[in-house]
Amino acid sequence: MRLRAALVVGLLAVGGCASWGPEGGPGGIGRSGAPAAAATSASPAVAATRGPDGIQRITVSLTDELKFVPDRVTAAPGVIEFRLQNVGVTPHDMTVANATAGNVNGGQTTVLRVTVEKPGEYPFPCLYHAESGMRGVLEVTPPE
Repeated sequence: MRLRAALVVGLLAVGGCASWGPEGGPGGIGRSGAPAAAATSASPAVAATRGPDGIQRITVSLTDELKFVPDRVTAAPGVIEFRLQNVGVTPHDMTVANATAGNVNGGQTTVLRVTVEKPGEYPFPCLYHAESGMRGVLEVTPPE
């Protein structure tokens, strides 16, 4: 009976790692010991839309294919609100400009609001899946 219990626990542990990716789950930073650098697809950037309240908003889907859609977002300096929709079943998170959305389970939606005053590129990885390519970039451009 102990052997069977040990096998079940072992199989659950291995299966759980597969759903998280090589990073190993919440707080994982990959095998190298450091967060993966931002890298995105060749997709064009999508601009966050400024609302009447001055907040720039963008909806980003989190997929079971370990992608952010879109994975390139542009915005002006100021408050940027990411509406994160997990459209699959795999848990994800997102960190950008020192703010973290935390765990977003399959089917859930959460909002991550950041304030960025300096133009530049700000990576937004899923810390669970960054080594698997789940990374994006927020491009903050100078005001015109």
